[in-house]
Amino acid sequence: MQLKPVQKEVADLLQVSKATVYHYGKQKKITKIQDPHRLHKEARYEKGEVDRLVYEKQALPTGMSPNNVAKKLGVSVQSVYKYIQDGLIKATAVPYGDERTIYVISETAYEEAAGVLKSSESQRPKRFEYYQPSQDIVLFQKFHSNKVPEARVIRNKDNEWGFYLANIQKWLPFEEGIREYQLEPVYPIHQSTFELNGYIELEIPKDVIVFYPFLDYLLETWGMENIRLREQGNRIVLFIRAGQKPFFNKGFLVDDIRPFLIKGNIYYEEGQLILRSSYRKTSLELPIDLLEKITEYAEQESISMSKWIEQKLESLLKVF
Repeated sequence: MQLKPVQKEVADLLQVSKATVYHYGKQKKITKIQDPHRLHKEARYEKGEVDRLVYEKQALPTGMSPNNVAKKLGVSVQSVYKYIQDGLIKATAVPYGDERTIYVISETAYEEAAGVLKSSESQRPKRFEYYQPSQDIVLFQKFHSNKVPEARVIRNKDNEWGFYLANIQKWLPFEEGIREYQLEPVYPIHQSTFELNGYIELEIPKDVIVFYPFLDYLLETWGMENIRLREQGNRIVLFIRAGQKPFFNKGFLVDDIRPFLIKGNIYYEEGQLILRSSYRKTSLELPIDLLEKITEYAEQESISMSKWIEQKLESLLKVF
């Protein structure tokens, strides 16, 4: 390693992103060496301070990070952090640097977490998985400025919100994007909440051409209040409230979306995009004691009573 390691070397040593190294410099955890004449292509840092952070990290308890747990279980990192905060996942909080706290999850705690998180994966996404209220931004939302034609709201591997700039293929922290590039949202993301008439469900790979045009349309026209989104590896699971809204040329056709439909129906009629749930409301008359037992069983499995009844009926029908 150089006497004055560059940003990438520091990131590799600490096993963090280059954006996190940038944050460390801003927080004065490590000193960035001044280069007023821009003689070096990449920022350099004081070796002694980098070595100190490496030593601190090596002294941490052994175990997995929330990011590793999320990857192993195929759920969002936000779910892991939320369950840690709620006390449903046991994790050791370790001060790291002056301001940051990191979490370490032991193998035993991971085994306990596996049951919790795997059961939650079948539920609809929670808002914290895709929405950041402090900045009022949604995952994959489109921003732009005079300097940047397109930027997308993305979280890095350290669960930090920021922007991915497609034209230079670079991720940067949210504050830096606003300050240095004057990024602004392309469209509003809020609409009135629809009357609940069920959901349609889609699963779309992030790398298909229609993904961003379709999501931009949903955020602008349907609004984040009527959408639930979960990132699962290179796929996105979308739950959209049934309803109808005007549909104009948005860079995709309805037929482009149908292959990704899991549940529900999607139509185009007279200038309207119509989404219909595959579920229909019904009512059952049950003895109170039976109803109480069903409610108890559903709570034990962390699912709704309707979902519990649906699963049991499906299992029963398979026998015949």
